[in-house]
Amino acid sequence: MEWKPRSGLQYRAINVGVTNRRLIQVRWGIGGLILAGTLVLSRFFNLPLPLTPLLLLGSIILIYNIFFYVISCRTEDCETKIDQIQRLIILQVLLDWVSMAFFLHFTGGITSPAIPIFLIHLLVITILLPDSSPLLYLGLVIGVVVIIAALEGWGIWAHYTIMPALAGNIHQNPIYVLGQIVFFSTAAGVMVMLASAIMKRLRIHERQLEGLLITSQTVSSTLKLSEVLEHLVVSAAQALSVRSASIRLLDATGENLRMEAATGLSDSYRSKGPVQVSRSLIDREALGGRTALIHNAASDNRFQYRDQVLAEGIKSVLVAPISGRKGVLGVLRVYSHQEARFGEEEVDYVQAIAAQGGIAIENAMAHASLQEEEQARNTFIRTVTHELRAPVAGAQSLVRILDAGLAGPIGEKQQSILQRVSRRLDFLQELINDLLTLASSSSHFQIQPEPTALLPVLRLVLEDFRPLASEKGIFLELDGIEPEWMVWAGEDTLKTIFTNLVGNAVKYTHEGGSVRLESSADQSSVSIRVSDTGIGIPENDLANLWKDFYRASNARSAGIQGTGLGLSIVKRLIENVDGRIRVQSKEGEGTAFTVTLRRVKNEG
Repeated sequence: MEWKPRSGLQYRAINVGVTNRRLIQVRWGIGGLILAGTLVLSRFFNLPLPLTPLLLLGSIILIYNIFFYVISCRTEDCETKIDQIQRLIILQVLLDWVSMAFFLHFTGGITSPAIPIFLIHLLVITILLPDSSPLLYLGLVIGVVVIIAALEGWGIWAHYTIMPALAGNIHQNPIYVLGQIVFFSTAAGVMVMLASAIMKRLRIHERQLEGLLITSQTVSSTLKLSEVLEHLVVSAAQALSVRSASIRLLDATGENLRMEAATGLSDSYRSKGPVQVSRSLIDREALGGRTALIHNAASDNRFQYRDQVLAEGIKSVLVAPISGRKGVLGVLRVYSHQEARFGEEEVDYVQAIAAQGGIAIENAMAHASLQEEEQARNTFIRTVTHELRAPVAGAQSLVRILDAGLAGPIGEKQQSILQRVSRRLDFLQELINDLLTLASSSSHFQIQPEPTALLPVLRLVLEDFRPLASEKGIFLELDGIEPEWMVWAGEDTLKTIFTNLVGNAVKYTHEGGSVRLESSADQSSVSIRVSDTGIGIPENDLANLWKDFYRASNARSAGIQGTGLGLSIVKRLIENVDGRIRVQSKEGEGTAFTVTLRRVKNEG
């Protein structure tokens, strides 16, 4: 199963889901507390509570909470329904305020000892919904309290007196009502401002931690340098809530910084040319290992391209060094259109991203270097072997002419020598062909599979080996393969795979033995089994069978010629077309290779 890093959308979905669940959990407690508290206070403490309205209110809260719980179970795990869940959260908050307004009214209005419940709910909303406006919630809550006080004070709503000490018309006393409202508003305002400031700071840290985690996951999921750099600049800009960021890496001379990745910058700014370290004091400071800050670009002369910076609208810049295991690789720049936008917290965060980036960039560079070396190796192999092909073929032709006596009579001894030379040249030609196939089947030269009919290719391969098999008295059989079966491979790929497998089977099978090709299929794949009655493979050799140039010990001791490349080529080709191969063998009893390939379903 392929691992994929979580996206920002996935983390947003998680946060919204957690907020929704917590609101529902808190509401279970509030609804139950209203029911239980009403019964206990009215029966055991004889408070004159309006029993029926309060019990009905508690039941209503639990009923609509059940509704929200059921809806949330169906939607909270769906990233595509984040907006729907957020609308549900807002609806829950509105219903809670309506419920609390009635609860406040039934428990004494402005004289109610339950007024702090509004404060608790306001605190919960400020904590759970930190991205929303706390002043809006504060204004709505104060407005609800003022409206209830006014409606009861003017006699529009009946006033419930549940505290004997506050009997009378105190709810109509302007000084008392005003004092209660001022006290409540002050307490609510201070609480919301403190909670909002704390939550804002926590939210910044949370967003930065999410950014670091996403950055770590994304840069670890690829070894392509361009993708690593792109992930880093986007993550840095998003986590700091700015539009622009860039990465510049040192060139081979160490004197210039080239723009390698950027986000939120204009094309003209990106193409302004490399930064000369000697002319850019801010980059020189960062390359020295210290994160540099510019609070006001208009009054700072540490830029090489100061005019272009001002034209871009950049007012503050944060520059962090990107270091690897072998030293400084370049710099990460984050830009803002506000003056003094970055502080110590942002410095710490960008340093953390740059530290992750240095490791990822170095790994990506090492991977790119290995790919270049592999490409160079394959190019060398193809060039050398291709150049050897023609002279070896020419030598083979000349030896055959001499062996046939076309250049004049030769003695028996000379003919024996020529036959030995011919066998050596055949082996050399086989090695050249295998090396060319090995280079072409490497991971750098990916094969593009295509639908291919299986039966014609297998018949062609068997016909190629039938003369040699007849010469050794080996029985060749093809069985169980339907004409309509097609696989994802390619004709050349299939021919190379089964030429190697059938060729080995014929080569390592004694005279009078047999080689069989049998097949089976299901809805998604076709399996072809190539079995022989040959010398088999020792158990100790099976683990190394797929290595380049490896040959089984009994094959070497028997003096049978081979390059040891055939099976490694077969495995590469099969893996390149998303297939599988497995082997079963017992020394002295034969070998069976089973190749499983993806099946192409016939249309119609």
